[in-house]
Amino acid sequence: MDLRQRVFARLWGVAALAHLAGNPAYGGLIPSAEPVGVLLALLGLVATGVILRPGRAAVLVLMLLVVLSALAEAPVLGNHWLLAALLALAYLLTGGAWHRFEPAARTGLLVFYSFAAFAKLNTGFLDPVTSCGVFHLDQAIGAVGLPPLDSGSVPALLAAWGPAAIELSVPVLLLLRPTRRVGVLVAVGFHTALSFDPAQHFYDFTAVLLPLFLLFLDDATFVRINRWGRAGAGRARSWLRAAVLVVGVTTTAASVLPASRGSAAWLESGSFLWWAGYVALLVFALVGPGRVAALSWRVGPAGVALAILVAANGLSPYLEVKSAYGWNMYSNLVVVDGTSNHLLVPAWPLRAGHQDLVRVLATDDPGLARYVSEDYLLPWPTFRTYLADRPDASVSYRRGAETGVVDRVGDSDLGAPVPWWWRWLPLRSVHRTTPATCQDVFLPAL
Repeated sequence: MDLRQRVFARLWGVAALAHLAGNPAYGGLIPSAEPVGVLLALLGLVATGVILRPGRAAVLVLMLLVVLSALAEAPVLGNHWLLAALLALAYLLTGGAWHRFEPAARTGLLVFYSFAAFAKLNTGFLDPVTSCGVFHLDQAIGAVGLPPLDSGSVPALLAAWGPAAIELSVPVLLLLRPTRRVGVLVAVGFHTALSFDPAQHFYDFTAVLLPLFLLFLDDATFVRINRWGRAGAGRARSWLRAAVLVVGVTTTAASVLPASRGSAAWLESGSFLWWAGYVALLVFALVGPGRVAALSWRVGPAGVALAILVAANGLSPYLEVKSAYGWNMYSNLVVVDGTSNHLLVPAWPLRAGHQDLVRVLATDDPGLARYVSEDYLLPWPTFRTYLADRPDASVSYRRGAETGVVDRVGDSDLGAPVPWWWRWLPLRSVHRTTPATCQDVFLPAL
């Protein structure tokens, strides 16, 4: 493995650990070993090994585990891990051939990032009253005891329009050779700042992006990262390797073993300790001298397939094929029943399901009860898919002009099997009174 590949592999291993730290509820090993728990445990251990000693076979195994864990976690799957899985799949399709994978990874990032930025051009995100930008800034400053922003203030306006402007500029800056290094600095600085929000775990998303941004830089930057990551000699290097081993093993164990006060504290707060050191190393490496890299864009078949898959996923919300993990995270984008709040793109529905959204009136199911208390409406496929797994639930609901009352789902048509693909193309809920409100979490029925 050459230097660029070794550095990328180590950073990709960190991304796997960040995913485990930020998403500990997917599956466990005790009291019974769930398949997703086994995969995530193996993912964490292999990632730790790759950080310590990257090798071709180990990286291939790590990429395979990324793909398998994403399949096991779906449909409740973060955008960052879907992107990671598609890139890992491209790596596997190239057989780990770096000269084929690196251009494919750069292309995939540009396509993904363009869709993510484009999704923010909607009336919900650009309105400080509803914007996810303002919502998350309020969360961050609230965590340190500061009051929320006044929605009519200049800071609130900047929180709404600033992220959209930065994200729209990044793909352009990365594509143009004279501004490429500036684009990397802007992107890394922006996402690093976001990742230190103590009320969220955006570091998992940032951790996937950082190694991809670095692929736009010259070899000198990779030399500095490698040199500083291996700083010291003898006992100092041994302590560094021991720290990596401890972080990797404890993060993995805390993610897949039953939660305790100590493991929760480690994942919620302690992860910021090692994250701070990691991003500090990268930032110091980036600010050093460097040349504009001459990049290859020969993507090959795997790169073309990656770009098509990433683009298709980015189009899926506008086509109403699915509205979850469509590169539209935290964007306030709402596309429902042929209508869209996007400033430039109307909805082109290819799929039924958004007509007559369901309002849950009463239920004994704790998950559905959130839709009553928080006033969210569900698409019919989402409602049916959720209830198909809960035959003992009772629910009363309104869909269009009709009202239904079901004492036991399993004894009604609501308990009938649903098309298998509904689970893999999920539609998210919509707030009843403020459709463009910021949904910062997946609700129980997605």
